[in-house]
Amino acid sequence: MKHLYKIVLFSVVMLGISSCIKKPDYPPFPVITFQSLVAHADTTGTLKINFTCGNGDIGYPSGETNVPPDFCFEIFQQNVNGSFYAITEPGTISDPVTGDTVVYYYNIPDITPVGNNKEISGQIQIALGENNWNVANNVTEELVVWIVDRAGHKSNRITTTPVLVP
Repeated sequence: MKHLYKIVLFSVVMLGISSCIKKPDYPPFPVITFQSLVAHADTTGTLKINFTCGNGDIGYPSGETNVPPDFCFEIFQQNVNGSFYAITEPGTISDPVTGDTVVYYYNIPDITPVGNNKEISGQIQIALGENNWNVANNVTEELVVWIVDRAGHKSNRITTTPVLVP
């Protein structure tokens, strides 16, 4: 009986503690912040951004076809006077959801949580290859990045710090 009392008391205390923990209150659209952009010697790179989303509808299920771009970025290259100008490529497309001109993009896998609480936060890390971000060696570039959720809500746009591409 003494052990049952301890178990009940422990359960009540844990229930009280768990009810005090507030769940996050993120907006229903994605919000991103810049973490880092690193250029590697082989002209590849690594981009990291942090994100939050109140309804968690980030990414598309695997196997789904004809999905619109949901991780998008544009490249800006520094010219001799120090200002940045947009680089456009033949692969430029128009996003059917947002109407944005998208030069480069990736598709995020479905990361929607299971259960009632769909609010999510995390970090997305993208490996940038030679063929999708570097247009010339020994130039300074920066990226403008945004993501789009399945409902078509576009995140804020962030600009990375400038980086010298070797």
